[in-house]
Amino acid sequence: MDLSLAREKWGNKNFNNYEYTLNVSCYCIYDGPNNIEIKNNDLFKVNGKSVTLEQLQNEYWDVKTIEELFNIIDSKLEDDPFSYSFQFDENYGYPIYIYFDMDEMIADEEIGYTISKFKIN
Repeated sequence: MDLSLAREKWGNKNFNNYEYTLNVSCYCIYDGPNNIEIKNNDLFKVNGKSVTLEQLQNEYWDVKTIEELFNIIDSKLEDDPFSYSFQFDENYGYPIYIYFDMDEMIADEEIGYTISKFKIN
């Protein structure tokens, strides 16, 4: 499934409350995977606990809503990556795998996101 169809499928579902597990693969300090709960389209809980905006900006920098993951894809594509790969859920359209290598000549800047255990609340 291509990006535009996946985004359309996700948007048509109009999910406001859902949860999933996000794992990030990068050459960075990462303390995941994280179980993310979205309520009314906002980040509600991470690993079963309420979090502050400061925690989301620092400790949980990787925690995103599905819409924010689509925005990451758009932003990275605008920067003309060396290589990238996506996979989307066939039923709902949300990304299940995202990978970017932005520059062939730079090591350790690649990043990947794996989404699992998606559940509608």
